[in-house]
Amino acid sequence: ISNDLLSATNLDSNNEILFVLPRNPKIEVWTGRRLGIEGVKRELGFNSSEPVDSFEVRLKNLLPSIDTLYTNITSPNRSGIPVIITDILDNYDLTNIEQKSVGDFTHSMRHVKTDEEVMFLQKAIDITGEALKEAMMLTKPGLKENNIEAAIEFIYRDFGCERPGFPSIIGSGPNSTILHYIKNNRMMEEGDLLLMDVGAEYNMYTADISRTIPVNGRYSEPQAELYSYVLEAQQTVFDSVRVGMTIKDLNMIGKEYLSERGFGKYFIHGIGHWLGLDVHDVGGRQTAIKTGSVFTIEPGIYISEDDTTVDERYRGIGIRIEDVVLMTEDGPVWLSKKIPKKIKEIERIMRRKAKRIR
Repeated sequence: ISNDLLSATNLDSNNEILFVLPRNPKIEVWTGRRLGIEGVKRELGFNSSEPVDSFEVRLKNLLPSIDTLYTNITSPNRSGIPVIITDILDNYDLTNIEQKSVGDFTHSMRHVKTDEEVMFLQKAIDITGEALKEAMMLTKPGLKENNIEAAIEFIYRDFGCERPGFPSIIGSGPNSTILHYIKNNRMMEEGDLLLMDVGAEYNMYTADISRTIPVNGRYSEPQAELYSYVLEAQQTVFDSVRVGMTIKDLNMIGKEYLSERGFGKYFIHGIGHWLGLDVHDVGGRQTAIKTGSVFTIEPGIYISEDDTTVDERYRGIGIRIEDVVLMTEDGPVWLSKKIPKKIKEIERIMRRKAKRIR
């Protein structure tokens, strides 16, 4: 729903009201067609809608008859609606009204995904996979990181996605060791690794996948060694997933695995996060995994090129492998299983010619 829309509760009928900007042909010439009051009922399925200008009167009339008010006035919102609500509440006696965050109940609803939500996530993931495979076939020394970024985001739109779910991370060479590197402007060189952390957004649901590939098409021995550790750590965590566990529990498993191989201190972020409408979706590290939970598993090793405490052959190597998991009644399932991540698979794909971009 766009920032033009605002919903509230109609207590008399236990129903929703959507407050929306009405149709305005003069403005729509500049900004595009609005759904309008009747359009939101017809196209979005709301039983009742009113002009957004009537929201203040509606809210003031509701306040005397309620004992609890749920809002999201602390959430970022470009429409200015939190300001409207705050201005109203500042001028009303709320002594007998308890104020709560709407997230108290919507977060739990968002955490467990419906079949339709999983379908949207799967679509976003599959499209991201197509983009990553195209990127693998295009990557070579002499291209810039943003050439690959542009190719990936072209594929998103070519397959019907609205936008990336978050800024694409395309880091080569020393930039692969920077967790949230988004400049994407370095020229890729022979011997580099390229770390791509990307995700298409489909129908408001976002994927989040990371792959690390050799720019010249073949992993060096130290690159392959560390890559194998990260891949094995990811599978070990996946095999351990059970209902009732937390992201924090999974993080300990991944950290222990890499520590046993001497690289635990180079795993410097969490093992994963919840995924859905937001790339870092609602829920915390202590939230229990449930049937219907969707989350990432993304171990990594990041060794600065200036780190003199490690063997020189490992310096400047950054590797992250990230995939998406759905928890089902039968156990965890990889939603991103079709996206290549084994060393031989990636090297084989990189020998092919790109299909959609020349």
